[in-house]
Amino acid sequence: MNPRTAIDDAYWAMLAAAHLPGEQYTEPVGDPGLFGPGSPIWYVHGDVSGVLGGVSGLLLGALNEPVTHGTNQHSNYLQDPIKRLGFTSSFVMGVTYGSTPVAEKLTGTIRAMHKRVHGTMPDGRPYSATSSDDIIWTGVTQAYSAARAHVRYHPKPLGGSDLDQYFAEYAVISEKLGATGVPKSRADVEDYFAMMRPRLTVSEETLEVIKFLRGPVGGDAATRISSKVLSRVATDLLPDFAKNLLGFRPRLPTTPLAARAAGHVFTRTLRYGVVWRPIKEAHDRVGTPYTPV
Repeated sequence: MNPRTAIDDAYWAMLAAAHLPGEQYTEPVGDPGLFGPGSPIWYVHGDVSGVLGGVSGLLLGALNEPVTHGTNQHSNYLQDPIKRLGFTSSFVMGVTYGSTPVAEKLTGTIRAMHKRVHGTMPDGRPYSATSSDDIIWTGVTQAYSAARAHVRYHPKPLGGSDLDQYFAEYAVISEKLGATGVPKSRADVEDYFAMMRPRLTVSEETLEVIKFLRGPVGGDAATRISSKVLSRVATDLLPDFAKNLLGFRPRLPTTPLAARAAGHVFTRTLRYGVVWRPIKEAHDRVGTPYTPV
């Protein structure tokens, strides 16, 4: 089999584990969706560096204990992480590149799912996936991590006001899910993290989730090795305050360099092989040329 075909088949087979109902990129013709071609969010999410950012965002998100506890109580991702990855990818890609009706349908589906996720932690703290605070945390940690991976691993990364616009556009997704007061720039995000740091904790439950996310996933040796490398690269993307909370210290001065070298190899390999069909279909829908990274 052609190496490119093998990489493409393996990538999409992994993400085909689950899709949200209504995800499609071809109709209605001419509808640019919530953002459209030329938007920073189309540019950032159109590169494989987003895979690294997605995993790093899950690690960072685990530091908010009520959100983590709620996820654990109402999700089976520990039993089927690939399926959870498929659903997450389906939502982010669909809302980013889908038409306006598709984006509305997908956000409506997630809002309905969120209504079932609520309860009380053992220490009495409440959690609710419909809470604006919890939606903001999940959205900001994902957007921040995607942007961080983009800046580090994209061959032509955005900067300055374009990155601020990316955060403003990602905030639209959180607002569609019911959040208010969402951070909308790099400065807003830094202020938000400064406000959140005293609330972040590392409990036994948090450590279990982190251990799981950093462990090997998959049924075959190649997938398990790849997932292990991916998790180490994603860990390196974490901000310093998260690494300090989790006690992650480089074993050697060269450890971060090794992780970043692996990140570059990973993203270049996927760029070589993966054909971004949903993004091409979205460009075709609005009649604009699609140029892969």
